[in-house]
Amino acid sequence: MSDVTTTDPWQMIFDRAGELGDAILREQPKSKFDLIDYESQVIGMIKEISGGRINPRDDWSVIMRPVNKENKLDEKIESHFHIALRQTVFVRVLFEYHMEKIKENYAESSQPGALMKVGEEMLSAFACAQQHATAWRLLKEVRDKSYETRSQSANQTRAERKKERELLLRCLIETSLDRLRPAGPTGGWRSHILAGQVIAKDLSSMAESYSLPIITDEDELSEKVQLMIWKEPRLRKAYNESAKEPLKEPIKTRKAVLKFGLLKEEE
Repeated sequence: MSDVTTTDPWQMIFDRAGELGDAILREQPKSKFDLIDYESQVIGMIKEISGGRINPRDDWSVIMRPVNKENKLDEKIESHFHIALRQTVFVRVLFEYHMEKIKENYAESSQPGALMKVGEEMLSAFACAQQHATAWRLLKEVRDKSYETRSQSANQTRAERKKERELLLRCLIETSLDRLRPAGPTGGWRSHILAGQVIAKDLSSMAESYSLPIITDEDELSEKVQLMIWKEPRLRKAYNESAKEPLKEPIKTRKAVLKFGLLKEEE
């Protein structure tokens, strides 16, 4: 179980944001990628954010509207790209600068609350980056693909958005299992069902406050969290580290089928 006064629970968000930033940079057209020094661009962006010359939080209120005019398409594509990249860089600034500053300058008793506040901003920045990266990819496809391939491309984008939402929810659940773990010498989760209910209540409120792209209905979210803890090995491991008793491994059921007079077992 990790120490709540460390930045470890937020390492996953930092890593995923870095992966997203690298991905959208590499998805740029080769001619454009070769012409721009992106490392210098990222470093320059870090300096602007750290120095207060730009405020990435302003991106969180940007309304994503449909593009009605073709001549505005390139402008929107560029806008979504820069917002997505800026938000991945902001996650890096929050993790590497703000969290480290708290660890160095705050009393140990004050650190958990301050780290949590910065962590919530990391989640908002990561969610914003995901939304604009998806919009950027979709608009690029609309511009570059023929009408026949647009439907296929839209389906792929919807699948990517669903995958990104699942990734965000998985990160939130994993950090919440430790953060919301019942306290006390005999503390620990009594069951994954209770863990799902407690985590869903917390994440539902957080999703509404920060407009995170996850389920906001508490009951539906609770069922989803319980199922993910039960099925996914990484979340099961995180739960077991914070539980009174570990979950048993899921057992594959087998059933007998009578077919053409022969008894056959199926998984």
